[in-house]
Amino acid sequence: MLLPFTYKKVGSGRRVRVSNHFHYSDFGIHYNDLSRQNGNFYVPSKTPGTGFMLRESNSHSYHRFVRSQMKRQNHTYLDLLFCREPSYEREIARVTLALGNTNDAYKKQLLECYLNALTIGKNVEFLQRVEEGAKRQMKRHRREELESIIESCKNRIIRLEKDMRIAEYHLVDHYPVETMEAYGKFCESFKAMIRRCRRVWHYNPDAKVHGKQVFFDMGIFDFIQYDRYLPLMRTSNKQNYFVLPDRILVVRSSIDYDIVPLKKVSMIWQEISLEEPTEMFSAQMPGAACMLQIPALDITFVFNHSRVVRDFAVAFDALKQTISAE
Repeated sequence: MLLPFTYKKVGSGRRVRVSNHFHYSDFGIHYNDLSRQNGNFYVPSKTPGTGFMLRESNSHSYHRFVRSQMKRQNHTYLDLLFCREPSYEREIARVTLALGNTNDAYKKQLLECYLNALTIGKNVEFLQRVEEGAKRQMKRHRREELESIIESCKNRIIRLEKDMRIAEYHLVDHYPVETMEAYGKFCESFKAMIRRCRRVWHYNPDAKVHGKQVFFDMGIFDFIQYDRYLPLMRTSNKQNYFVLPDRILVVRSSIDYDIVPLKKVSMIWQEISLEEPTEMFSAQMPGAACMLQIPALDITFVFNHSRVVRDFAVAFDALKQTISAE
């Protein structure tokens, strides 16, 4: 029977009670200076190497959304028993299978970097559980051996952090300076938009409720690294859209995603008349000010502010101009 803990021999034979629950952490997530100053932190998803950076907001609905994401870190024995917790082992197996089933060179490159990062992350996650187990034992009796185990774990994690930086896919290493400068401005316009727009709706005419509130963030996907993080747009049908310098990832899971070239994507900004709002907008999306249509992805978003969304669409067009046609 699967137990919630295991005794492991570490160091000079000392047995440490190690939890079998997954240890959530921000290992492999590199904080930029602005994130540190603002006290922002990483909110992990159900798969290692994916998540988003918590942003400042006075929106109660956004904070409810964040709490719902954080709630998954509350371990239960049933989650462990029925394999509902994240697992590096399962994710490595899934990525290995996906690598054998794709012929897309770009996706293969992303998956190979992700697989290397997961292999390192798996070792770190175990070390973190050993460290936590040793700390818990020290509460009952302080031992020099336990202090040595904790220090050893910390030192090994620091060394593996350097390996992780090499394994991860860093955007700045794969795109020209002009494109990355435009991408940086695009990311800043995206952050300005999500700071200003308290409400964002995904407009889906096929759903019973046409407009459902969604949340945009700066995210992390498969340990892809960029110092400003990746613009993340969510829809009400559980799809995530990560914008890279020359592509958009239409993400259903960490291994199941489509890659859409940015050159094939247009963002059409349209202001909504405040004098003559439609019944649908006034009832389901109160305060709607503008729409952003993305025909290539067949999605439409509605915002409660207009100017920052227009600036975002302009920054997107400027980024497209730096990309050569394929």
